[in-house]
Amino acid sequence: MAITQQQAEDAPIRVLIVDDHPMVREGLAGVLERQNMKIVGLAATGKQAVEMYSDCRPDVMLLDLRLPDQSGFDVVRIVLGTDPLARIIILSSAQGDASIYNAISLGVRGYLLKGIDGTTLGNQVRRVVAGGSCLSPETAEKLTQYIGSQKLSEREIEVLGLISKGKSNKEIADLIFVTENTVKMHVKKILLKLQANDRTQAVVIAIQRGLLDA
Repeated sequence: MAITQQQAEDAPIRVLIVDDHPMVREGLAGVLERQNMKIVGLAATGKQAVEMYSDCRPDVMLLDLRLPDQSGFDVVRIVLGTDPLARIIILSSAQGDASIYNAISLGVRGYLLKGIDGTTLGNQVRRVVAGGSCLSPETAEKLTQYIGSQKLSEREIEVLGLISKGKSNKEIADLIFVTENTVKMHVKKILLKLQANDRTQAVVIAIQRGLLDA
């Protein structure tokens, strides 16, 4: 027998939770179940997340960015590549403005920080299911700051990543097949854009902003 529109609207929201910490997964499940939501899967890795999404087709995926086997960004790309209408909300402790910008650019429906209270989380999930989006006040502010700041180019991020590994300008030049003077120019631009006094401070700032992994 076909269900009515009202029955469909009254049906529990189906949620897939992806986080590598068991207590976080179970805690989120309990919070959302008390708000008449149905947990259709608990995934601990990116691979499990992709497989469970394909099997369950939840209304919403709550996804942490830091997973043991791959980045949450990779999960977003894979899931949205197979289902462009997928509703994904990042729920993470990662507060770097670059992480927030990259997630939104990929097409997630929201970015919330861990520590959010259960009632607000439930309201935000319902908002996304209704067709909206959600950002916590902190992430919205950081996103605005990032959009208004000077962004590092892909080459500059590559150079910065090698700096973080302790490489000298000459070593970096040899690795990316440019002259040492070109590397010095990149470093100068990196320091200027990040408003850093030296290479070490630039790396610290980049990690804080989510441009580099810690």
